[in-house]
Amino acid sequence: MSLLEDLKRQILLEGLDDEELNAVGQMLEPVRFSKGDPVFRENEPTQGLYMIKAGEVEITKKLPIDLKTKMLITVRNTQNCCEIRKTPYGWRQIFTTLMDGQFFGELSVIEGKKKHGADADATEDTELYLMRPDQFAEIEVSAPATMLKILRVIARVSSKNMRHLDKQLLRLLIGI
Repeated sequence: MSLLEDLKRQILLEGLDDEELNAVGQMLEPVRFSKGDPVFRENEPTQGLYMIKAGEVEITKKLPIDLKTKMLITVRNTQNCCEIRKTPYGWRQIFTTLMDGQFFGELSVIEGKKKHGADADATEDTELYLMRPDQFAEIEVSAPATMLKILRVIARVSSKNMRHLDKQLLRLLIGI
């Protein structure tokens, strides 16, 4: 499959024409991770925005846990409000699992954060496209119409994610 065909499958790049896709494609760095490898860790320097070409990535956050909290987690997990599990790296809350075509790391780039606020791990062999923050900024300056299309997708996906988190919070608080 050609790079252009791959980019047409990326949610972040929906609505971009072939010329825009080719320009964006020249800015992307392909990166690979084996199953179980960290893509990044919380508090590590932000590398950029990632798009999943193939594979699966899980976004999690480490939780400080005591015995009382462990009991609460057991109850919450039975209510399917949120997934929290014990891993070799400690107790983790699983925010989401992302697959082919999806993207992550966008908020760090947009907000200009220097460090990641969560962990990302490849849960299977994974191929990603990385767009570094300076390349993201370059699109904003050199192709504002392209950036507007990208930001609209980010806004739509972020809104959907917020609605999902609202539902999780309601289930956590009142068990509905």
